[in-house]
Amino acid sequence: MQQNPVLISIIMPLFNAEKYLQTALEQIAQQSFSSYELLLLDAVSSDTTAVIAKKMMEKNDRIRWFSQTDEGIYDAMNFGVTQAKGEWVYFMGCDDKFHHAEVLSDVAAHLKRDTDIVYGNVQWVPDGLLEAGVCTPQELFLRNINHQRIFYRRSLFEQYGGYRLQYKIASDHELNIRFFCEEKIRKEYISVTIANYHAGGFSANKMDEVFWKQWKSIFKANFSKHMPLKRMYEKLGWYCRYLIEHKQYKRAFPLFCDVLLHTLSPGFVLLTGKQLIQSLKNNAG
Repeated sequence: MQQNPVLISIIMPLFNAEKYLQTALEQIAQQSFSSYELLLLDAVSSDTTAVIAKKMMEKNDRIRWFSQTDEGIYDAMNFGVTQAKGEWVYFMGCDDKFHHAEVLSDVAAHLKRDTDIVYGNVQWVPDGLLEAGVCTPQELFLRNINHQRIFYRRSLFEQYGGYRLQYKIASDHELNIRFFCEEKIRKEYISVTIANYHAGGFSANKMDEVFWKQWKSIFKANFSKHMPLKRMYEKLGWYCRYLIEHKQYKRAFPLFCDVLLHTLSPGFVLLTGKQLIQSLKNNAG
C-alpha cells in the first residue's frame, strides 16, 4: 500500500509585502509536490498585502491566512509553528523563491522517520553565491546557516524550544546553534539547491547586541562539547574590536582583559591596539 505523502508547512511572515507577494505565491503554486500548506502570517500590513493574499487563496486552497500584531519576525515564526499542521516546517521570505519546480518533491523523499533536520543549498541573489555543503558546529561558530536551506521536524520546537525573542536579529542563528550542536537531533544534508535567497533582508549588516552579550552562555551550553573554550574567547576578541570601533570603550576594556587572560594572544593585542588607535583618530576627527 502506498503511504500518504508527508505534509510540509511553509511558514511565510509578511509585512507590507505587496511588491513580492503575488510572484511568491504563484511560484510556490508551480511546485509539482502538492502535499503542503502555506501559512501567511501578516503583521497587519497597511498596503495591499491582504488583498493579494485573499485573491490567491481563491486559486490555492492550501493557503492559510493569519493577520495579527506580533513582536517581530521571530514571534511570527513561533506562532506559525504552533499553527502548522505538517510534520515538517520550512520558513520562507516573500522575496525568496524555490530554486525549481521539483524542490519540494526532491526534499520530501528525504523527510523520513530517522531524520529531524534535512537541509540543502541556497543560491544568493543577486550575489550569485551558492551556500552549500554540510553544516557542522565549527561552521555555525563562524557564521549562521540560512534557514532557507533547512526543513525542520516540527516536534523539535516543542522539545527544544523555538526562536528566543530576546535576540531581535540573531534568533535564527541561536536556534540553529542549539539544533545543530545537539547530537541527539538527527541531521541529513542533501545536495539539492532549495531556494534563491534574496540577500540584504531583515538581518543583513546588523548586530544583535544581546546575542553577543550572552555569547559565553551560548557557547558553553552548545559549542563546548565540540571545541575548546579558547575558541570562545577568540570570537569575543572580534566583539571587543567591534565595541572599540563603535566607541564603547567602557564595555570593551573588561572584555579585552578577559580575552587576553584566556588566550594570551599577541595577535589579539596587536589587532585590538590598532582598532583602538583608529577609533581614537576617528573620534578626534
